[in-house]
Amino acid sequence: MKYKQVYALLQERQSTAAGFRYKDRSGWRSPVQNSMTRYRPLWIIAEDPVCSRRIWITQEGCDLRITIAEMDAQGDNHNSSPLVTCRTITELSAGLQRLFMEKGKVVA
Repeated sequence: MKYKQVYALLQERQSTAAGFRYKDRSGWRSPVQNSMTRYRPLWIIAEDPVCSRRIWITQEGCDLRITIAEMDAQGDNHNSSPLVTCRTITELSAGLQRLFMEKGKVVA
């Protein structure tokens, strides 16, 4: 699987961080493939209450991105959303790993 490293990091975070969860809306998982599912093959929204942030892990066309927003106790987003742009899946995975290792910090 192309995104194996990403999913492994998400599963590891889920098993080690209380309340961490993610929703996978990735196009590659869709049983019906169309132009939109092919354009957005990776689309994951993760909530990390330990660090009070919401993280979008996406691929749109050729662009791989990690977008981060601070999240309050009610689950609302606040402040700016730093964006990390990556060239490869390996780079995206490394960015996620750094993000999960730096508890409480928003990394750009």
